[in-house]
Amino acid sequence: MKKLLKNLLVNRPQLWGVPLVCAVTVPLMVTQWQPSDPSVEREPQTTPLPPLSQLQPSRKQLDVQANSPSSPQESEVEKPYLKQPSQKQSDVGANGHFPLQKPEEKKPVASSPSQMSPPSPPPSPKALAAAPADYQPPPLDIRVAILRDAPGTTIGVSGQAVVSDRHNKQIKTLSGSQGWNVRPNGGSLSLGGQSVPGVVWVQATEGSLIYVGDRWYRGKILLVSKGSKLLVVNHVNFEQYLYSVVGSEMHANAPTEALKAQAIAARSYALVHMIRPASDWYDLGNTQRWQVYKGLNSEYNTGHHAVRSTKGQILSHQGGVVESLYAATDEIVARAHKGRGMSQTGAYGLARKGYDYQQILDYYYPGVGLARLVLNN
Repeated sequence: MKKLLKNLLVNRPQLWGVPLVCAVTVPLMVTQWQPSDPSVEREPQTTPLPPLSQLQPSRKQLDVQANSPSSPQESEVEKPYLKQPSQKQSDVGANGHFPLQKPEEKKPVASSPSQMSPPSPPPSPKALAAAPADYQPPPLDIRVAILRDAPGTTIGVSGQAVVSDRHNKQIKTLSGSQGWNVRPNGGSLSLGGQSVPGVVWVQATEGSLIYVGDRWYRGKILLVSKGSKLLVVNHVNFEQYLYSVVGSEMHANAPTEALKAQAIAARSYALVHMIRPASDWYDLGNTQRWQVYKGLNSEYNTGHHAVRSTKGQILSHQGGVVESLYAATDEIVARAHKGRGMSQTGAYGLARKGYDYQQILDYYYPGVGLARLVLNN
């Protein structure tokens, strides 16, 4: 990961004015391990794994209600498919989330540019040069903490998964339809009643998904025993991570250009935290403290389109990556970010006035340019 991030080049066509905060240094990412000698108990402890029916589309609502992991009924695991957004339109942000915690102090603030009535679409900024036909974003994985300080959880898989230790030694195989209870136990973990090392990987076979708690995830899972608390980290492809973030942070029926602007803002924000990780174990969390990530529960075809049509594009200034803050409304942007950042509901309005995603980003991040991530071989 360090080598990939050090070799990322940014092709920057122009600047737009006054920069935001940029991250330009790459700290060393260190992974710590807690070795433990495994031992085997006689009676495995498992729990029925709910089906992937929680991912089925609904025309009445977009929020997915997860089935309880303690459901007494065990059923076949179905192959999930991408949800379609409902027909109901909404002008309100999906969850009203914003990356940083809202300050407690509530003082009147002066009107910021983002609070003013948006004008008609201005001339488009100089567009980013078209990517080569064979362009693909660098194959990066992002580390997302999906459970922190938890007393335990349930792990499952839609097909098959291999559990291995930090030396890649296989410990056991998990099969579909069955959930396995995971509990921290000092320097070790209890996985389905079997004592395993305190740090293990759960790697699904190709095409399979991993179930944690009450959600399904792409990629692989790292389980870490931290004494009496459990840490669960999802290592997932960077672009696929954004599928879920866009669907969590904006309504699935938001205008396409607003969703594209959200994809780029989320990509830039996440990349800053890969460069400046929150912990030795993970880059960022999955809550509104960072940006919301719900695995497949918040993936929609509209979010997929927004991510793919802007693949690799970030906000940049002078070769650095901009920590692109955003919030649900103009008021929160003004209060929490001093007016510097994108209003998601404001982006909806701009898109409906005919702004494209570059014009939306130019409006909310003046002085910042678009760039594309390239891996230097």
